[in-house]
Amino acid sequence: MVTKEAELLFQAGALQVPVIKQTNMGDGWVIILEGTHKLIPEIETARGGIRVFKTLDAAVGILFDIGLSELKIIQ
Repeated sequence: MVTKEAELLFQAGALQVPVIKQTNMGDGWVIILEGTHKLIPEIETARGGIRVFKTLDAAVGILFDIGLSELKIIQ
């Protein structure tokens, strides 16, 4: 899902606590948004690939922009 879809799902109350997870190679972070939706749970780029954030701050910033105030980080 793209960030606009995530924002709409958050406003509808369809998201659980988001998880920020470090990639397998350790070169970035991905955001996983589970909930009562049938969309791909990872934040995607506009072209459909999974969006990898270079820093943890960037990933957290996106979640705060969406409106989420609670998150879980997994390394």
